[in-house]
Amino acid sequence: MSFFDELKRRNVFRVGIAYAVVAWVLLQAIDFALDIISAPNWVMQVFFIAGAAGLPLVLIFSWIFEMTPEGIKRESEIDRSDSITHGTGRKLDRTIIIFLSLAVVLLLTDKFILNEDKPSSPVNNAELAKTVDTPPGSDVQSIAVLPFVNMSSDPEQEYFSDGLAEELLNRLAQNPRLQVAARTSAFQFKGKNLDIGNIGQQLKVANVLEGSVRKSGNRLRITAQLVRVDNGFHLWSQTYDREIDDVFAIQDDISTAITQALEVELGVQAKPASEQPTESVEAYQLYLKARHLLAKRGGDNLIEATRLFKQAIELDQQFAQAWSGLAFTYALLPAYSLKVTAREASQSALEAAQTAIRIDPDNAEAYTMMARVQGTFGRDISTARENFEKSYQLAPNNADIVNLYGDFLTRIGDFKSAELMEQRATEMDPLAAVHYSDLAFLYIIQNRYEEALVPARNAARLAPDSYDRQDALITAQIMTGDYAAARQLINFVASELAADVGYVNSWWCMYYYQQGDRDNLRLKLDERNRLSESSNGYFPNVHTAFYTLALDGVDAALPLLEKSYQKKESMLGWPEFFYLPEQISDNPDWRAFWQKPGLSELMETRRQFGPYEHIGYWKGELGS
Repeated sequence: MSFFDELKRRNVFRVGIAYAVVAWVLLQAIDFALDIISAPNWVMQVFFIAGAAGLPLVLIFSWIFEMTPEGIKRESEIDRSDSITHGTGRKLDRTIIIFLSLAVVLLLTDKFILNEDKPSSPVNNAELAKTVDTPPGSDVQSIAVLPFVNMSSDPEQEYFSDGLAEELLNRLAQNPRLQVAARTSAFQFKGKNLDIGNIGQQLKVANVLEGSVRKSGNRLRITAQLVRVDNGFHLWSQTYDREIDDVFAIQDDISTAITQALEVELGVQAKPASEQPTESVEAYQLYLKARHLLAKRGGDNLIEATRLFKQAIELDQQFAQAWSGLAFTYALLPAYSLKVTAREASQSALEAAQTAIRIDPDNAEAYTMMARVQGTFGRDISTARENFEKSYQLAPNNADIVNLYGDFLTRIGDFKSAELMEQRATEMDPLAAVHYSDLAFLYIIQNRYEEALVPARNAARLAPDSYDRQDALITAQIMTGDYAAARQLINFVASELAADVGYVNSWWCMYYYQQGDRDNLRLKLDERNRLSESSNGYFPNVHTAFYTLALDGVDAALPLLEKSYQKKESMLGWPEFFYLPEQISDNPDWRAFWQKPGLSELMETRRQFGPYEHIGYWKGELGS
């Protein structure tokens, strides 16, 4: 008898097939159970590796041993006339048939039942989150607009070359047949002499628009060229010599020429040029300067940007883009500067956004900023949701809008839709650290700490000089118990990146809180109280209240939460610290606080999406 026949006689093949089928069915059941309890991905990976490792062991066992009426015996000890391998084979065949039937049922259930679209929020399903509003059957093409090189003798004219490229980017992004790399990622390559193929690979686009601007007095020379990434072939190039008064016409010419070139080469239909944003060239130049500073962020830059936006508006009261830019700047200010209070900034942002919408009812940026203020500072959840949905419908390819919408969905507890949005933002804007940081914190909020490490490391890598982009990585390291790495990174960021003292103190508080180190947490909390009175650091009362609650209970924490509420601190509504009040305390005063206007609606909205048992950092008061 050949070796192959001997394998068949001993049922080695049947055992292998039976093992594989049974293991697959069991793994599907385990995967379903782990998904229900939100277990991290590595748990399923352990089960898979264990299952794979078991196969050769089972095959060896079936070769060496045999089932008999007296039990398991070594095959070499059994007389061939007494062997019952034929009967065992029939039993194995029945097992294989039964579990194959179960496998078919599971596949059909997964395809036709579990994957049905179930609306749960303004973002109804994965397809909506990924939409680029393209007609069925069409091929969406991709392009990145690099910052135009400033060839002028005056370096201060850089704002103009950057602004021209950004405006072209925005115009191209309005074409539903084009996927346009977001500004944050495209402008990462400013001043870097890299190969177009390398740039295209990093931005995940097929085409790149590059150019230069030379401005002398009132004269402009603008050169632009459209290049295929895969072969370096120039699809189109043109040089324009015009007066600066013709800047809008030049933008129209370039954007139309690009889409026409793409139409010829790639089948992308060109769109008619949009109306020019203002009649005043001076107002437009002020607007570009303000946009330049807005993109840089930072407290002083944002304050100067508000001044420039206002000057542009004085020259043209109907300049809707300047109004929405002003709203954007004010909405960001509280996170970067204490020179303008959250109450003042939110009110100014809301008024500017409302004005922009009166002028231009389709201004997506204005709806986004209005929604951000309403959802964060105004505490009007339902109205904010409507305006975010409106802005997303108007500009589904705007990475900033997608990201901020994702932040809002995180705030209200719709974590599934928030994850779709934040992931989409990373795809649209792959070199922007903020999107990875937000995605990491979304995972952290859900206690998915191991998963959070990946986007957290991406954020830290993309912005190595930004201490606030190290925040997610430090937090994830603490939450995964990698205290040595967290301690090292905190010390590095504090000393080498001159991190805000409030950030540093918050990291140390979380460091000791997670370890249950009551004494050191008390020292850091006392330090926090001293520093908050003597420095301009970032010390939200809600953070202080959280650690005070852990050490001293509800009565000590409530006055701090009252301060947070009165100051309209955005962190008060963030789910990391206080997700649902009933998960923390039954104290009547505690429950009453969360019934305040705005907070009660937020809590009720979260209850509709959950309630989840494990959200945020809270793990009970620390023992004395």
